[in-house]
Amino acid sequence: MSRPRLEHLAWSKAQHGRWPLSLADSAVAAPDLESLGLPHRAGTPAPASVLPELERVLGARLGAPGGRVLVTAGASEANACALAGLLEPGEEALVECPGYEPHRAVPPFFGASVRTFARRREHGYGRVSGAVEAALTPATRLVLLTDLHNPGGVPLEPSDAAALTALAERRGLWLVCDETFRDSAERPLGTSSALSDRWVTTSTLTKAYGLGSLRVGWVSGSAAALARCAEAQNALSVEPAGPSLALALALAPHLDSLRARARAILSANHALWRSLVASGLPCDASVPSQGTTTFVHLPGPAGGEAFATFAAGRFELLVVPGRFFGEPRGVRIALGGEPARCAAALGTFQSAVHAFHEARRTAAETA
Repeated sequence: MSRPRLEHLAWSKAQHGRWPLSLADSAVAAPDLESLGLPHRAGTPAPASVLPELERVLGARLGAPGGRVLVTAGASEANACALAGLLEPGEEALVECPGYEPHRAVPPFFGASVRTFARRREHGYGRVSGAVEAALTPATRLVLLTDLHNPGGVPLEPSDAAALTALAERRGLWLVCDETFRDSAERPLGTSSALSDRWVTTSTLTKAYGLGSLRVGWVSGSAAALARCAEAQNALSVEPAGPSLALALALAPHLDSLRARARAILSANHALWRSLVASGLPCDASVPSQGTTTFVHLPGPAGGEAFATFAAGRFELLVVPGRFFGEPRGVRIALGGEPARCAAALGTFQSAVHAFHEARRTAAETA
């Protein structure tokens, strides 16, 4: 077995700050906490002095099982803890496609194999339970999916969640749901981990709240599941940094206002995006998003890959190539940026996609 590679994260770090226009950052624009009159500094407390209370506060906010969560160093560690804690070597993880690359790449680090199930664009990335059941094998022990879908930005339907719960209880499966983007949608707070002991969820303050610099994430699930994840965490960070925990706890009473700020940003950017789509774009932008990202298809089997290169080279515009999500026909477009900057980037995207279409048409005519 070849060593897994996490190319998307390496690419993201290498591209950060290099481009004048970007639709690549999937987080809501970071708030200026000081100008908002919110806590913005923290001392250096021992993690043990603040961690239990932060786990309780976040757990209560979500309605998590047992009223607490396992706080981690971001969602990346939360996902690693869930996969390492719940999978045994030789077991199989079934992961959505298109989907977030680390979800496919990380299970082999812990000795598990990976297969994918399809979240089909023609179904609006829905009908998840049927796709999962059709893809199961006797070796499958864990199913990994996202809500909101990354990259499509669509929610998991309640009927799919109910069917997955019944399937997991019947087959003895773990259902791991990455809820990183869930709070960016207009829906009540909550977590799928409250549905059944078979569900384990992960999330973070990074994307929907714009607090990525804190690197605060969590795992939610039954006491038994959290105990297994906590054992895995002892091989990773052991515990998150005290200053991040302290500032997250100080900001906890203000998360609703930060979420409202994010929703105002997303409302403005989504309205502009819908206007661009309605104006007629030579690409498939037919699946509506509810979150910070949407996924667009370009013509041809690798149209997204070609467009990402074209947009960067001709327009200095950064979009995320769909190959990172297992779908090279697409590009992921981020809609969480500060509205004026997002408007400029979306206007350039409109010009770039029309120019790309014209260049393709001319090339075909002269071939």
